[in-house]
Amino acid sequence: MSRPFTLGAWQISPDQNKLSLGNQEFFVEPLAMAVLVHFAENPNKVVSLEELIQHVWKGRIVGDHAIYRVINQIRKILGEDQNNAYITTIRKKGYQLVQPVQWQAAPDPGSPAPTQTSIDQAPLSPTRTNSTKFLSLLVALPLLVAAFWVGSYYLTKSASYRAMQAFNLIKPFSVLIGQEKDAAYSPDGHSIAYAHRAKGEPFFKLYVQSVDGESPRQLTRGSGDDTSPSWSPDGSSLVFVRHHEGQCQIMQMKTHDTNTTASPVVDCHASGLPNEVVWGQDEHIYYTDSLSAVDPYKIYKYSTKTSKREQLTNPESGKSKGDIHIALSNDNRRLAFSRDLNWGNTEVNVLDLHTSRITTLFNLNGWRKALAWSHDGEFLYYIDTNDDVYAYSLKHKFHKQVLGNTDTLHAISAHPLEDKLAIMTGETGVDIWGRTTDASDTDEPVIQSSEIDLYPELANQSDDVAFMSLRSGQPQIWIRSKQREYQLSKFTDGRLIPRLRWSPDDSAILATTDTEVYTFDVAKKTYQTIWQGSKPSRIETASWALDGKSIYFSSDLDGDWQIYQKQLGTDEPPVKITERGGYAPELTANGDMLFYKYHQNGIWKMNLADKSVEKLVNDTNIYAYDALYARGNGFYYLSIGKDTNTLTYVDLTTRDRQTLFPILNPLLDYTISADQKRVLFPKFLNEETEIKILEKRH
Repeated sequence: MSRPFTLGAWQISPDQNKLSLGNQEFFVEPLAMAVLVHFAENPNKVVSLEELIQHVWKGRIVGDHAIYRVINQIRKILGEDQNNAYITTIRKKGYQLVQPVQWQAAPDPGSPAPTQTSIDQAPLSPTRTNSTKFLSLLVALPLLVAAFWVGSYYLTKSASYRAMQAFNLIKPFSVLIGQEKDAAYSPDGHSIAYAHRAKGEPFFKLYVQSVDGESPRQLTRGSGDDTSPSWSPDGSSLVFVRHHEGQCQIMQMKTHDTNTTASPVVDCHASGLPNEVVWGQDEHIYYTDSLSAVDPYKIYKYSTKTSKREQLTNPESGKSKGDIHIALSNDNRRLAFSRDLNWGNTEVNVLDLHTSRITTLFNLNGWRKALAWSHDGEFLYYIDTNDDVYAYSLKHKFHKQVLGNTDTLHAISAHPLEDKLAIMTGETGVDIWGRTTDASDTDEPVIQSSEIDLYPELANQSDDVAFMSLRSGQPQIWIRSKQREYQLSKFTDGRLIPRLRWSPDDSAILATTDTEVYTFDVAKKTYQTIWQGSKPSRIETASWALDGKSIYFSSDLDGDWQIYQKQLGTDEPPVKITERGGYAPELTANGDMLFYKYHQNGIWKMNLADKSVEKLVNDTNIYAYDALYARGNGFYYLSIGKDTNTLTYVDLTTRDRQTLFPILNPLLDYTISADQKRVLFPKFLNEETEIKILEKRH
């Protein structure tokens, strides 16, 4: 193995498969380290896939997808250094390492041994010698103890890392045709409860199936979606979430009697994201809930004995969608949960249920939902951006891949007594479709690929489309122009941009990321920062002024979301436009500004000359922030209903409303052409999903 080296801000230890950034340590699989070492041995050289196959895979037959996954694993870790880019993609050629490499010098075997003090050179006074030795021992003892402790810790950590074995045996489990999700092992590990939706049916229903091959038994029937099953400690009952006609309830039912009907436990709220529930000890259940569409999800504890409800977490309003997934340890002492950050990243935390202390463990890119405790409580399993399964050691703070996967993973569940996992795997396609705004109800595919394509944005002066795609391995901005599709951005940090806006003349595309507003020159493919804010405040949902000489954007700089205007080509700071809340601005043809408010449903209009404000509609909220378009004498928006979200047009002169057709995608996202004749939107194509069992063959 190669000797250690520094790469930019990183210290790389190939013998240990370790990357260190300051006090942070990350471990990778040997194959990933071999790729990184090859890059380091060829700095600034464009390394092709063929070269990697020859030097790292030693000529073995391997698909491009496997190489992409290894490179993405390296990029994800190196991305912890947010100040530098490390590996760039050279289109159609390969990859290039762009940070300096410095190898540590190897010891010279011919160098003389360290000089030793002879007896003749020792101090003359025996008394002073003994005293000096005693003082030296007193000084050295704490250092020796500390060194012993540190050495023991790292030896133990290294041993624990090596002992964590990968799952190498995958067994099929579910046999039903359709979709499965939310698998949950019974307390004895003999059965799995899960939600299943049969092909062609509208609702998920609960099933129980033995791990020994017994046929599945259907537990729930009727209307409504039944999801997130969790077993009682004695294994006799389940609690689960039921959504029906816009209502949400936590339900309970026996598992052995299929004639038993479910009974309600406590009401919850249907606020856009799936609610989850787990059953703990002492007649307590824990569940996620959001009181409204703009309220972040929180974790609650409910006593089935006393009917007392207690709020356990309090994510900051306006900063995230809240706490969206929970997993209870087998000893019922700790509740792991994932907290959405910045509308697309995830923070993994652990809540101590005895002390109420919350500890943040690590962050993940993307909306990662799945968490599961190992049966002994020493590890948390999770799914990363590349759909690989990792184990995180709570004691030693390392991450290790335990399943390199080729399918799309949706969730994981751990066996309560053995080192086994149940995973939900399968494909859900996302492509971009379109239709006309006339009476036609036929959708036609516009942009299709084997990867996820979403957030389309039609140009103002042509039929070009900007969109986000994962086809290059990371979220990037792409352009479709006259049947040609090409990549515009070359981000290396995994950023997700959920809103794109063409300039009035189509020469540039406007976007935001956290604290930055920037534009891409479409012709030159160059990137320019328009305004850089500072954390913890954030910037989102930017739009162009009608003349293209300024931009409007939303920021929580003053503690609440407001709208600001920034003149282009000047160093002047942005000017605040709203005073009582504002989000996702859109300029009308006569120069008025349409916008949402973060804490209230509806759309408002401001006269920018006299700053007068009026509310136009009530039946929408900020989750539809990318669905507001001023066109002609009016505007289009999504009317949010209990069961259906409808594309709606409002004439600003007459205030007449016209409903067009439902928008079914959960992103509440679409784009409409400048001539109002064409609508594009992402369409989720649900395909087959199934449950598989992971085991370790020794």
